[in-house]
Amino acid sequence: MRISDMNRNMVFQAPSGSPTVWTTIFTCKGALWPLSSAESVAAMSLNGSITGKVRIRWRPVKIRSNWRIVVAGSTTLSIVGPAMNLGGRSEYLEMKIKEVA
Repeated sequence: MRISDMNRNMVFQAPSGSPTVWTTIFTCKGALWPLSSAESVAAMSLNGSITGKVRIRWRPVKIRSNWRIVVAGSTTLSIVGPAMNLGGRSEYLEMKIKEVA
């Protein structure tokens, strides 16, 4: 992983209230990748809802699966499942995502 891969502005937001209002929790730089072909096959067995993955530098925040990520102010991504601490060394967090229509 090169730090230059993390070139997208990402805004992590949490829902609150009824009707739902999205509150910004934090903003950071991150990397966004579509799934590889092997990962796509695995995702299809899980309802086919995962479309990619996001990686950010580790931070001491519990990222929840009901949050969303707004990338570059226009693309909205829904987090699918928990954030994973890659390698267990608290360097990066990776999340599987799906694009919100």
